[in-house]
Amino acid sequence: MEKLLSSLSRNFYIIPGGYFLSRFLRSLFSSNSQTPNWRVFNFRGIRMKVDISKQMGRAIYWRGAHDWAPIFTLESQLNSGDTFIDVGANQGEYSLWAARKVGSGGKVYSYEPMSALFAQLKENIQLNPKLQAIFNPLELGLSKEPGELELFTQPGQNEGTNTIFGSDHFHIPLGKIQLDTLDRQVEELNIKAINLIKIDVEGAELQVLQGGEKTIASFRPKLLLEINREACQSGGYEAEDILKFLDQYKYKFYQIGLRGKLIPVKALPEFCNVLALPS
Repeated sequence: MEKLLSSLSRNFYIIPGGYFLSRFLRSLFSSNSQTPNWRVFNFRGIRMKVDISKQMGRAIYWRGAHDWAPIFTLESQLNSGDTFIDVGANQGEYSLWAARKVGSGGKVYSYEPMSALFAQLKENIQLNPKLQAIFNPLELGLSKEPGELELFTQPGQNEGTNTIFGSDHFHIPLGKIQLDTLDRQVEELNIKAINLIKIDVEGAELQVLQGGEKTIASFRPKLLLEINREACQSGGYEAEDILKFLDQYKYKFYQIGLRGKLIPVKALPEFCNVLALPS
């Protein structure tokens, strides 16, 4: 019964007004497990394995995506044959949808530094054999300079909030991760085109951009950014500094609204997804 209702929930969630029915179906099945509770599902041509004992895995299982608005934007901004770079790929949600869109003539580079999530990313790629050749997954983080840093998390079940910025809240060490710069990676991998870069790295977005100045200037890629004011401040800067940095490369900024609607940015809220387009 759960398999049927979760399938219905995913299909209802992406249609206007279907959110409430999806939420009702999800409420019929509580998951209070403190140990991994895995599910494999198919949706819109994508096959994924997620842990529904975790917040993000549970959301993906019942909705089809953790957050559909930026996924809709990603799909609208990518074309067949494009190259997509996923910085902070987590378990592969964005990467899989991107691979489906760019097709066999495209390329997806997926960066995830945490070993457990990287293993899950690779497994989800393997669950989609028709897409495997599109991928280049890398167990690596990107920042403003190469190196090695400790990764931290917070108490709870949200696997999408790991950060390099330790604090009173994010104090649980997850181990060391390896870092490189976007510019060095583009040169090392001999990447010849970049159409869209998604960056979701819990407050290290500015550092990723600083390590990719040559790439941004040369390729002028579209940028899909998660901006969390509190996370930015933990990283030692304000959310607006991201926009100021990109202003020098003449980008225009749009907040991503419901169903991927693009709204010109006038002021940044506490949390939002932003699409930066080269002008």
